[in-house]
Amino acid sequence: MSTAWLTGATGAWGGAFTRALLETGYDVLALGRRDDPDLAVRAGELGRTWGFVELDLSMPLSFTALRVAIEAAVPELLRGVPDVLILAAVSTDGDRAALMATDYLAPATIIDGVAQAMQERRSGRIGVLVPQNARLGLAGLADVAAPQAALWTWCEAKRDELARVGDGVTLTVVIPPRTASATQRYVARQSGHSAALHPPDARGLLRGVLAGRRRVGRRPWLAAMAMLVR
Repeated sequence: MSTAWLTGATGAWGGAFTRALLETGYDVLALGRRDDPDLAVRAGELGRTWGFVELDLSMPLSFTALRVAIEAAVPELLRGVPDVLILAAVSTDGDRAALMATDYLAPATIIDGVAQAMQERRSGRIGVLVPQNARLGLAGLADVAAPQAALWTWCEAKRDELARVGDGVTLTVVIPPRTASATQRYVARQSGHSAALHPPDARGLLRGVLAGRRRVGRRPWLAAMAMLVR
């Protein structure tokens, strides 16, 4: 059996990745503030195991405590080291400290803990979604974009560290197309910038993560070009 842990399952892209994982044959553990009954039903329809553990990324996070919570709350099948970890949660709520915790510190803690366990097993795939606006510095988005940009840069370093070790564990930076979501509505409202929106189809992005690619989705040079014409 193949297992996946995922944050942000109730979001547009998190939900799309969850459905793609279930359809690809993964049993899924969702970590977040609330469960998604529709995804649980979909998992049952596909004969997959579904689990949920409540996790508030804005609160202080210990990976050891997270593992204890998982051991106590989910089916045994989902308790061990996941084959795939997808970080798709993103927040625009709270003050500067809360945003830093939710969008950078907590994801980095989870990645570090899971990556270490994957390295001991010598296999694993990690995918981390980062929004392109994290590199644009748009007006009205400073406190939101800064921790997202920090996670992006941190993941690039972590990705290269894992590649240097070469133990079968990879990290893929995922830059998804913009889609209709609460986060995108917030970005447009705050910055005054609108963008073409795309349906959240994660199947191709997930294939890239499972293949161990360095990066999938939109290309960072598009953000660099956008900065030149602003």
